[in-house]
Amino acid sequence: MRRIIIVAAVLGLVLSTSTPSAAHVPSDKNFAAVQVPISESDVANVEVDGNLAEWDNVPSVFWVTHDDLVESITGTQGDPDAGNLAERIIVGWSPETNFLYIMEERFDNLWFGEEEGTNDLLELVIDADHSGGGFYGGDLEERDFGAHAQDWQQQLYNPDGPLWLWGGGVWAAVEPYTGIRYNVDGESGGAATLSQESYFTTFDYLPGDSTSPESADVDVHTLAEGEVIGLGIVIQDDDNGPGDSYNGYWIHTGDVNVYFNADALRDHVLLGYDASNWMSGGATAVENDSWGRIKAGFSN
Repeated sequence: MRRIIIVAAVLGLVLSTSTPSAAHVPSDKNFAAVQVPISESDVANVEVDGNLAEWDNVPSVFWVTHDDLVESITGTQGDPDAGNLAERIIVGWSPETNFLYIMEERFDNLWFGEEEGTNDLLELVIDADHSGGGFYGGDLEERDFGAHAQDWQQQLYNPDGPLWLWGGGVWAAVEPYTGIRYNVDGESGGAATLSQESYFTTFDYLPGDSTSPESADVDVHTLAEGEVIGLGIVIQDDDNGPGDSYNGYWIHTGDVNVYFNADALRDHVLLGYDASNWMSGGATAVENDSWGRIKAGFSN
């Protein structure tokens, strides 16, 4: 009963804080970023190491799953099918680190994510100040490409740059500004489960000619409880291997303009810290909820 009351209270906060926001894609579901534990007592810090155990008690109301994704380009993969591609994504943030965090657990029946020239990847677009509008191409100056919103993509085959930033200042795509750690259960070209954690510095403005945080015009965003940011989550599913193609382009906004216009993003409210999301012991959300049942059915 206590868990139900907590979730209901959080949903009330999401509804009350996201209603006034404008510029981004309307949704019949509210999305939120949970505040992750950093230096909190009685709970383990979220460590970006590819081990997802810390996230196991975060309730499913905060998950983005394959059922929230729409295939908007190829039209070849139909409705979400967990036997083909299944996703569990949680967005987090911390006022201690000022990072946005992404936890992703992905099952793919044909996974090529560590091979160069393939497109099995997560693409994340961040509009931290919720300003909306075009951020790539069109009438923008080249230094403004990726400046007002940032488009990040996994390239796990590259140990020197496993996160790639499209436009903007490429210095921001490496540690300590951005990072990723992951584990894979399975083999390339077959069924595999990817477990990854990543973190991102968010920007109000990141000019393409910048070389460091001290460069002129760089404006790092300060994340704050209760604010609304724009996010676009895209999963590209490549079932063919190397060849620069994809079979599915799954978008949680449903709008294919997500990669160049921040009006196509979804609102995510930054929630305050809730220790109950992170307490260990007892049955976990994964065991009790839909993701556990989905995982159990992968081999069926």
